[in-house]
Amino acid sequence: MNLNRMFTSLLLMVVSMVCVSATETDDIKKQLEHAQGKERLELLGELYQQSLEGDDFDLIWHNLNNYMKEAQHQGNKSEESEARYFRIELFYNYDLNDSIFHYAEEDLAFIHAHGTKEKFFETWGCLVNTYVYSGSTATGLKEAEKMYEQAKEEKNDFGTGLACYVMGTAYYTMNNMDEAAEIYQRGIDILMQLKPIPLVLSELFYSQCEVLERQKRYHDLDVLTGPWHDFLEQFMREKKISKDNPGTLPNWAYYYLGCAQAALGLGDLEKADEMLEEARNYTPDENSNRYRTWLFYRIKSCVMAEFYPEALLLSDQLLNLFEGTGDITEFIRAKEQRAEILTHLGRHAEAAKLYNEMYLLNDSVNTSDTRRQLAEMNTKYSLDEERMKRAEEQLRSIITIATIIVLSLAIFLYFRIRSARRLKKAHESLEQAHGKLEETHQQLLTAYDQLEETTAAKERIESDLRIARNIQMSMVPSQFPERDDLDLFASMTPAKEVGGDLYGYLLLGDLLYFCLGDVSGKGVPASLFMAQATRLFRTLAAQRKQPAEIATQINDALSGDDNEQGMFVTMFIGLVDLTTGHLHFCNAGHNPPVLISEGKTEFIEMIPNLPIGLMPEFEYEGEEIEDISNKPLFVYTDGLNEAENRQQDQFSDERLLEILETTPFESSKQTIELLASEVEKHRDGADPNDDLTMLCVKVIRNNE
Repeated sequence: MNLNRMFTSLLLMVVSMVCVSATETDDIKKQLEHAQGKERLELLGELYQQSLEGDDFDLIWHNLNNYMKEAQHQGNKSEESEARYFRIELFYNYDLNDSIFHYAEEDLAFIHAHGTKEKFFETWGCLVNTYVYSGSTATGLKEAEKMYEQAKEEKNDFGTGLACYVMGTAYYTMNNMDEAAEIYQRGIDILMQLKPIPLVLSELFYSQCEVLERQKRYHDLDVLTGPWHDFLEQFMREKKISKDNPGTLPNWAYYYLGCAQAALGLGDLEKADEMLEEARNYTPDENSNRYRTWLFYRIKSCVMAEFYPEALLLSDQLLNLFEGTGDITEFIRAKEQRAEILTHLGRHAEAAKLYNEMYLLNDSVNTSDTRRQLAEMNTKYSLDEERMKRAEEQLRSIITIATIIVLSLAIFLYFRIRSARRLKKAHESLEQAHGKLEETHQQLLTAYDQLEETTAAKERIESDLRIARNIQMSMVPSQFPERDDLDLFASMTPAKEVGGDLYGYLLLGDLLYFCLGDVSGKGVPASLFMAQATRLFRTLAAQRKQPAEIATQINDALSGDDNEQGMFVTMFIGLVDLTTGHLHFCNAGHNPPVLISEGKTEFIEMIPNLPIGLMPEFEYEGEEIEDISNKPLFVYTDGLNEAENRQQDQFSDERLLEILETTPFESSKQTIELLASEVEKHRDGADPNDDLTMLCVKVIRNNE
């Protein structure tokens, strides 16, 4: 009943606003019939602003055109620059990219000469974002750098901060998160010093929030929410508006979403749910991108709380909302989230199939985007150099031909004087020489074209493999826990651009799950199989299963009819309690790890389980060691002990044990870096014959 009254009241308010707006529009039109000069210009400006309350583009464009023509007619440069800014803003809001590219250069020059600096840099920012969002990211980045340099030269802090914002967006689009985080933070620091404080900071804060979450820097994100809240409060005080003002709803919604993202990353579910509830209060439109973002994190909260059926229902709703949006990146992320839920519910076959589709789609999208960006960057930064080379070649050709012509004329005149007979023979010789020269020239052109085609094909292959390597390396952790009771480090070096080795860990309170594996084969097929195994390990570890159970369920998901290539992976999966040092583990056909105890080393004796992926429904057996406290455990792939030099001599198990015994243990990182260096010395310039992956873990306890 109360909801019905609320809806009725809102409807009446909307109707009354529309009526008031229509009445005001009619009043302005009547006044325009007799208005002249500055008054007429002001009325046309008001009429344009009134039309923005609707969504009739033709009407908005008509009113803006009239406003601009009147400003030009009156010679009012200031008002004309304002109208030109509105024109670019209108094109930007309606995604009319070609119109922006057509007018931008002319409008920027005019606004810089006659308008405000803020409008000038905002117009420039629209141009940069248009390049970025239309796929010309490298061009947008180059334009943003020019904008930044000009703002610094003019000592305009607003322009400098805004340039940082659009430059960071370009880096984010190119997946360069380190650069994006640094440049976004620089923009925040600059704009926070301005009085009055600009509203664009709200977008900048959330952009930085997205980057920090991508980097899993949840503590830094939690710290960021402090100045973010201070900014919103200060902005409302300066503008004298309340949190309930419709214009501030998106800003507060994204702030609370940022708080929820930080809380989820830090494992504080109670605070995350509280922040999500606040964000929902500021997100009334369920068809908005803001609601889809809220729904994604609502699902993530349910998964972390292990409310899997509820999470699956919400996932259905989210995927339906993405239909027709064209937002492929977020759609992939939502599908990934659904696959994780299916895994928790024990529907492993569905989850594995979804992961495979997702990775193939993600690889296709990233490859296409990066190929386009690299091609554009090559075009923009190498075009002038290429033109100069061609110009030099043409100049040399012209000089050569001119020299031949002059020499020919001299010979011609000389022999003409001596005798017509000799002149004819000389002329025939000259024609033959010219024919050979032309033939040689054509051969050189053909060879050059073939070289260009070969080079371009090689560059395309290398580009695709670099992209695949970056994607694969992003799937394994690069940061490790900093705790007094734990020393953990790992590294992976593929023999080719991409490989099939893997490692991972998951820290749940005082329980550390870790794994290391080696997929059969190398290259792209092995990397895709590795991606599925890695994701399944993290998902099952999050359910606090024992290592043997994890191995059994990964095997069920990866073996059987779906494994048409007959691929398999050897894995060592461990679970150690950091409070007691007790180790549970399961070895699935992998090399035996080394346990280092008081300067002595030994390979752990283990049950010979099968590699994962060979036999469906195989039950893996687990084992345990009572206490590995203060005893480093070293796990590795056969790219270490079977590394070969030029004479094909292997590094060997004996040499591995000797190095670990004779070198005092300083840290896990030092141990892995030492062995990597020793392997490199052993190879003596030979190419790697296999992927090399190592993981070392030490539980640190004071024996009292």
